Amino acid sequence: MKFIFFYVLATVAVCLWFSCKQEQDYKTIRAEVVARHDKVMNDADLANGQKSVLDSIYRSLKSSGNDTVKLAAVIKLVDEANHQMEIWMNHFEPDISGKSGKEASSYFKAELKKINDLDKQFKTVIIRSDRYLDSLHIEKRKTLH
Repeated sequence: MKFIFFYVLATVAVCLWFSCKQEQDYKTIRAEVVARHDKVMNDADLANGQKSVLDSIYRSLKSSGNDTVKLAAVIKLVDEANHQMEIWMNHFEPDISGKSGKEASSYFKAELKKINDLDKQFKTVIIRSDRYLDSLHIEKRKTLH
C-alpha cells in the first residue's frame, strides 16, 4: 500500500514538473523571439537609413542619365526585407491563449526560425548597400550590430 501511494505521489510530482518545464520552455523561446525581433528592428532602421541615402543617389543619377540598374536592385532588396518584416509582424501572435505548452513551444520555435531568417535578410541588405555606397566612396555609415 505504501508503495502504491509513493508511486502515485511520484507520478503526480513528475507530471507537475514536466508541465512546469514545458511552460518555461515556451516562455524562454518567446522571450528569445522578442529579443531577436528588437535586434532585427535596429537593423531595419539602419537599412532604411541607408535606403534614404540610396534613394537620393538614385534620383541624382537618374536625372543625369547614368546607369541606375545596380542601385535600383539594392533599393529593391531593402524594400523586400521591409515587406517581409511587415508580414511577419502582422502575423506574429505572442498570446498563446488556448494552446498547450507543447503547441506554444512549437509555434515560437517556428517564429524564431522566421525572425532569424529576417535577421539574415537584413544583414545581407545592409552589406549590399554598404558595398554600393563604398563603391561611390561614401563614408561609412553605422555598422551592423
